[in-house]
Amino acid sequence: YKEEGEPSVLEDPVLVEMAKDKGVSVSHLCIAWALKRGTVLNVKSRSAQRQTENLSVLSNPIALSDEDMKRIAALDRSFRYFRPEDWWPSMSMAVFD
Repeated sequence: YKEEGEPSVLEDPVLVEMAKDKGVSVSHLCIAWALKRGTVLNVKSRSAQRQTENLSVLSNPIALSDEDMKRIAALDRSFRYFRPEDWWPSMSMAVFD
């Protein structure tokens, strides 16, 4: 889900180019980047096929060099895609203030 006007990670030209060079999808490149960073992921899909494809990144790791990691990290757009305060406005989310 993405609101109108929000940037799309999957359409970022740098990520599209990197994914194409590695022969993978942008979403799988992003999963590999997050895993290499040690980030906890909550990857979801309604499609069982896509769930299986996403899990394949675990058994078929995508090689990301230190330079790849730096290049992706440099894409910081100062935009938070996950905003729990939008979903649960009545709950205190002090960590996100």
